[in-house]
Amino acid sequence: MAGYYMVRLSNFIVFICNFSVSFFYSFYVLEFINRTRLDFSIILKPRTSIRNGIPIQLFIVLFLCLSGNILTIINQFTNIFYFFDEKNIYHRSTLYPLSVALGLLPGLITLTLLLQNRKKISRSAFISLAVYFLLPLASTVLILFVYGISWLNISLGLGSLHLFLSSIKLMERRFYSGEKENEIFDPTYNVSKTISENHKRVAASHFWQTLSATLAGLLVMLLAVSITGLTLPEKTLTIASPHSENDVSKPVCITFVQNADKHWIDGSRNGWTGAQYDGVIFNNMKSTIITEWNFSISVPNDSSLDPGPWNGTFLISDGLLNVKKPVDGDKENLHGADFYKVTPLKTLGFGCIMYTPSEYQPSEKEITFTYSSILKPLTNILFDIFISLLFVIFLISTTIMLLEGKFIRVEEENRKLENTVKERTRELEAEKSRSESLLLNILPKEIAIELTAHPNRTIAKKYPNVTVLFTDIVGFTKMSGSMSAEEVVVMLNKIFSMFDERARREGIEKIKTIGDAYMAAAGLEEARDNDGAARMIRFARGLLSDVKAFNETSPVKMHIRLGINSGPLVAGVIGKTKFIYDIWGDTVNVASRMESTGIPMKIHVSEATKMQAEGLFSFSENSETEVKGKGLMKTYFL
Repeated sequence: MAGYYMVRLSNFIVFICNFSVSFFYSFYVLEFINRTRLDFSIILKPRTSIRNGIPIQLFIVLFLCLSGNILTIINQFTNIFYFFDEKNIYHRSTLYPLSVALGLLPGLITLTLLLQNRKKISRSAFISLAVYFLLPLASTVLILFVYGISWLNISLGLGSLHLFLSSIKLMERRFYSGEKENEIFDPTYNVSKTISENHKRVAASHFWQTLSATLAGLLVMLLAVSITGLTLPEKTLTIASPHSENDVSKPVCITFVQNADKHWIDGSRNGWTGAQYDGVIFNNMKSTIITEWNFSISVPNDSSLDPGPWNGTFLISDGLLNVKKPVDGDKENLHGADFYKVTPLKTLGFGCIMYTPSEYQPSEKEITFTYSSILKPLTNILFDIFISLLFVIFLISTTIMLLEGKFIRVEEENRKLENTVKERTRELEAEKSRSESLLLNILPKEIAIELTAHPNRTIAKKYPNVTVLFTDIVGFTKMSGSMSAEEVVVMLNKIFSMFDERARREGIEKIKTIGDAYMAAAGLEEARDNDGAARMIRFARGLLSDVKAFNETSPVKMHIRLGINSGPLVAGVIGKTKFIYDIWGDTVNVASRMESTGIPMKIHVSEATKMQAEGLFSFSENSETEVKGKGLMKTYFL
């Protein structure tokens, strides 16, 4: 009982300490990197700590180590990592590789953290910290292949001793030499934080480095596991009605029958029969090798065996026929111990000659079959897919890591040049924005987009129903004769700016200005039915209000004539240099005549416009107006 408690307690402490040491190692490395003493209270406030510059890797390591310790505690009740047999001998269990992974990954993550901050640590300290990890890393690989030696404990002891001696040496060097370098040699830490100028890219690079190292460790471990195999827990099958043939629906099927052709009467005992009994172990599992097995079935008392059983060690005891897998040294072991391992989708026959009462039938007896097995992951398609995906992700992360590292170096080397480029880019973008804005002031948006995309294409479209407005200033020639050129330009700019602002607000497309004339259109769309006429009349009313507002503050009073007509027309861009967007057609000519034959400060519309806006506005009685090229036309005033 003393041994029972000693081996279990000592192994529990070993696992707990191994996981805990990984966290303390990461914490210790972080003190070197941050060049300051750290308080363990930072782990209680992860978000605040990360915002204050503590790498997220520390909390990932903490999570992995806590997971390992929790699973170690759970193992005491479930044997998921390891177990002890009735002789207190230690055995690895199914999820033992998981414990290896949980012990390996924190160190890998810490190593990447160490490499990422290589320049902040002295060469001697860096080597000591790296050695402390590399020794356990080598031992982790060894323990997967070489069973029975505490490689991890030995490596951690050697690593701790090397780290301690290195620390003593560094402290002595500083004490005797009087060096005051900005390095961490002893408990005197120098606080100096550096902030990366390209923080996001550095953070991304660190993430990919950590991921690559983690995946590399997992791949090494999984490959090692795939070579050595994964030990599965011992299982016991109790078969109430023995099979006479293989049942492929079961992972393991056992048959044990009396050979129908090989039986005889035992002449020495009345009512007893001698017979050959044949058993077969059918392994129907695709990826699992049965390594150890034990078969037993009840037999009548006084049953006996003939010498020469095959493929098993046979013994009758306490009314049971027991068959065990031969081991090295057994006389029944004719082919070597490996021969008696039942590989995936294979069978192993065993048998013996046994003397029993004539009425004995093994098909009526219960069979107990106990077996241990090893899972060979590489023979399982799901595992192959999983490890292939991990490998692909590893290649991608490693490639990205290398590219990110290259980009960071290039950015550091060309920082000044990049700042110049950024400044020039900002200027170009501002110039592009101004150009686009200017283009949109000249052309409708869809025309500007098309012209930009296809500068050499002729742009012309026919629209079925567009409402066109013309307006000009009454008596402008006489008015401008009494004003200076500058005053004329200022006056036109002021009034037309008011018109432009109203056009923008009300969705009216300004076409152009010619001297004192202002030309606009509404309904430049492919649909025939639109509200262009109503919008244009509202716009015209607004222009009259703008003129009245202008006259209230201007010493020069002006009046305008307005003419509106609706109908089909053609619109497009003229020229390749100093191009202009214009509209053509009979509709435009009639609109111009509406303006020229109108009355100052009145809106003169054609019958076509009046019909589209009827019911929305009040119009005067029609009057017949002589229109050049058209003759008499019915027109209306609003």
